[in-house]
Amino acid sequence: MKTRHVSLLALTFGVLFTAGCATSRSGIYDRSQAGRTMRIETGDVVATSDTAISGTQGPIGVSGGGLVGHAVGSTVGKGAGRAIAGAVGAVGGAIAGTVTEEHLTRRPAQEVTVKLSTGETVMVVQEIQRGGPYVTGERVQVLSSGAGTTLRRL
Repeated sequence: MKTRHVSLLALTFGVLFTAGCATSRSGIYDRSQAGRTMRIETGDVVATSDTAISGTQGPIGVSGGGLVGHAVGSTVGKGAGRAIAGAVGAVGGAIAGTVTEEHLTRRPAQEVTVKLSTGETVMVVQEIQRGGPYVTGERVQVLSSGAGTTLRRL
């Protein structure tokens, strides 16, 4: 019975975590970007460097990990020892769940240095898009607004 309970918790955690990791596709704007003026400049990529954008550390990892950790810890010992093991398992599971969520939601990105047509040089950190990473010599548009800056291929 306990094994079935742990399996059900793990399945629930997996479904919730997967749903929480859904990301928008390129070409879809956030609501906060609608109606904002963007400054558009052109330039050439002069350098790139691989990096990553940190993942999320939200309630899914903490609660899911805590639930699974408590269920596993509660299978150890009897009486008060079982309760203590459940509590320790919950804390350990919450920590492990948070670390796992951050790792699984981390996104590959690039630091892209662009020499603008004006002569100014800017650097933008951006998640790698469907078109693949930017390469040195590539011609790009640099779109800037109060919400941030992004690159788009020409």
